[in-house]
Amino acid sequence: MDRKRDVKDRAKDILEETLDREAVIVLTRISEEMQLVFEAHPEPSLEDVERIVTAFFLEKGKTEPFIEDWIHTSCEHSRSRGLDDRDQPKAMLSDLGVFRFMSFLKDRGLTDDQITIVLTGAVQQAASERTDGR
Repeated sequence: MDRKRDVKDRAKDILEETLDREAVIVLTRISEEMQLVFEAHPEPSLEDVERIVTAFFLEKGKTEPFIEDWIHTSCEHSRSRGLDDRDQPKAMLSDLGVFRFMSFLKDRGLTDDQITIVLTGAVQQAASERTDGR
């Protein structure tokens, strides 16, 4: 338990030290947008996810090969985690959310190690909120 608290505290420290208020607002907006995507597609099909991912990346100016590679990599990542075909689309949407957070933090100058700590802290915080009933 102390290790989990330590990671969450380190993640909080990193965010407080490296991000300004505007950045926190952007991260909050990413989280809210992803929540809306999940609410709009509680049981997404693979086609839904491909459409959502493609629209997102096209809006960001990414190329078709980039998008195809991202989708393929996300599918492979889901399979490597042992997810069955039914759970794969949800996992891919989660991957999109993580990708968005990571890209934003990278753009803000965080190192890969700092990003890993922040994401680990976020996962632990979410898990503890679920078990605490929040």
